Amino acid sequence: MATFKAEVYAHQKKLDGTYNIKIRVTHCKMKRYLATVWYVTKDDLTRSLKIKNQKYVDLTEALIRSYRAKCDLLGERLKSMTVDEVVACIQREPEESWDLDIVAYARDHVRRLQEAGHAGNAKTYSVAINSLVRFMGRERVSIREVNVRMLERWAAWIASQEGVTTGFAPHNYLSSLRAIHNRAKREFNDEDAGIIRIPNSPFSHIDMPKQPVPEKRALSLEKMRELAHLAYIDSPYPNTNRFNFAIDMFLLSFGLVGMNEVDLYECKDCKDGRITYERRKTKERRADRARISIKIQPEIMPLVEKYRDPTGEHVFKFQKMYSSIDTFSTAINKGLDKVAKAIGLDKLDFYSARHTWATIAQNDAGIDKWTVHTALNHVDDSTRVTDIYIRKSWEPIDNANRKVLNLVNIDREPTSK
Repeated sequence: MATFKAEVYAHQKKLDGTYNIKIRVTHCKMKRYLATVWYVTKDDLTRSLKIKNQKYVDLTEALIRSYRAKCDLLGERLKSMTVDEVVACIQREPEESWDLDIVAYARDHVRRLQEAGHAGNAKTYSVAINSLVRFMGRERVSIREVNVRMLERWAAWIASQEGVTTGFAPHNYLSSLRAIHNRAKREFNDEDAGIIRIPNSPFSHIDMPKQPVPEKRALSLEKMRELAHLAYIDSPYPNTNRFNFAIDMFLLSFGLVGMNEVDLYECKDCKDGRITYERRKTKERRADRARISIKIQPEIMPLVEKYRDPTGEHVFKFQKMYSSIDTFSTAINKGLDKVAKAIGLDKLDFYSARHTWATIAQNDAGIDKWTVHTALNHVDDSTRVTDIYIRKSWEPIDNANRKVLNLVNIDREPTSK
């Protein structure tokens, strides 16, 4: 508990006969003395140097009340603070001139995402912030300008000007800016210390545009079988034909229960016939780091061996074939464009392997939704606490995958290129 008292000290008498009023701060049995702007004479004091002039009594009491109010904002944190930390807090000036360029802040976040290998997330934020710049007509936008009125106008502008041409809906843009705004509040506000540089929460006062229903990306069982039995194109250069490579990668992902590109590219743990990894997309949001272990089924093993990293540094040699996850992804997607035409589709993306596995598992193999959910390694807030206490078994996922692969009947030649 911090206490405050206005005092005057005899040994601090100035040459002109005045005394500076000090505020004594006591906390955890330690004391500090804060100078004020007020000086008094002996006429303002009693013989024992107590302040008797009501003017200075009122002024110092008002100052002490402001100090106490700042301490109240600290709550329980006050107990663990030193007296010097308390003094620093109560003397901190209001930051009325503080500001943040939300565009520059967002671009810095995009850069850090790119450096960390999160190219997909980086692109989403970049598209949103570029839209904001075009809407505002300038590169610099103060975070103070992000209010309800601006957001509503921006959402309407997106819907009329950009939604059709970019494929992004107003929900995507506003959600991205909301995430940036919340990140800035966490970084620059300190509610425990009473520092609120970004006080407003405009996103909680608007009706966020509804997220569009995602396009169904799963192949039917028949189309999946057709893809699984596509013949390779003859190529004089092993493992360089994008059509063949895309077939292999789609089947590899499908056979490993929808394993993502970045996880295929980076995984390092393969032993006892299992590939174990932490799912990049969700590992930072889960206590178990989104760890999952997939049994390599017999019909998938030829693909695993075909692309195995001979050095053992990674499970697969993709990092030696492609310099980055982006070039790896580009090669797959260009090949999938040709695969799509071969099976009579307008479009096919890599993530469809994951959607297809889940759809066939539930609709054709009769796998219950909870097992499908677990196999896909999703985040589920409703079971977050329960999951801490349950030792995870991979057997249900293995059994589910076996049923799915039995339906598709994958059969690739181990030496095919």
